[in-house]
Amino acid sequence: MAGFCPVPHAFRDQVWLGVGAIAGAAVAYSLFKKNTRSTGLQGLELCYWNGRGLMEVSRMMLAIAGKFPGDYKDRRFTTDKPDGSGVEHMDVMNEAMAANLGRLPIARVGEDSVGQSTAIYYLIASECGLMGDTNLEAAKILSVAETLSECMKAYRSEIPYGTEPSSEKLEQWFTAGATDTTGRADMSTRSERYIKWYMGRLEHIIGAGGVAVGTHISLADVLIYNYFAETLSDAQAADTVPQYKREPFGSSKLMDATLPSFPKIQAVCKAVAAHPGAQKWLATRGVQKF
Repeated sequence: MAGFCPVPHAFRDQVWLGVGAIAGAAVAYSLFKKNTRSTGLQGLELCYWNGRGLMEVSRMMLAIAGKFPGDYKDRRFTTDKPDGSGVEHMDVMNEAMAANLGRLPIARVGEDSVGQSTAIYYLIASECGLMGDTNLEAAKILSVAETLSECMKAYRSEIPYGTEPSSEKLEQWFTAGATDTTGRADMSTRSERYIKWYMGRLEHIIGAGGVAVGTHISLADVLIYNYFAETLSDAQAADTVPQYKREPFGSSKLMDATLPSFPKIQAVCKAVAAHPGAQKWLATRGVQKF
């Protein structure tokens, strides 16, 4: 008989109610487990030198999540005599820097602390919903982070930190080098992997539409922006900051000429720059020492 069900309706309804209850309990348990991993950001303090550096990505993520200084403490430090601007002397942090081997950056949450920039990125991204929706997405975000870190190491091998790059070195970094950006990597040109090699490889990893991983902005997007688009305007640069330190990889001109060749990376940079929280932070962060 069409539509005949051998199970009595009352019993069948009980079965479906039971299934629904089990499914609901599973979802609730999953959410409970997820929530118990959260430490929250109540009392968060970001502790770093008076500049962008290794803390700017965390500040940007907080801004994207709608949190600005006042919602957390953006503590800045110096080895100079404090000038009354709110920047503190390093001596007050001496005992608190054990979390990062006696160095900065450090993030403090309540009475606890964590050091190392990547660990701080993970904490902030996780608490702000910027670490992907699944473990696989989180792993992909970390893959982007590692790729960018490799790119910076390659840059520093050519232009050591604190060294002003010559025009010849910048031209080499931006326009020359290995070209095997698809397929198996050519080990014979390993020492010639400059920015186009890394950007070419990254272009094949990330998603389209201005989102690097998943369906919404994440740590991966903020890192990509920080590496390829973060610029310090003249109004926000201390007089002691040389021009090359204000621009991505030492040259906004060469970076602007390079980005169009990598449309997915460029789209991510534009999407982060257009985010209201990012725009507010960039407009209000004030003068930076680096």
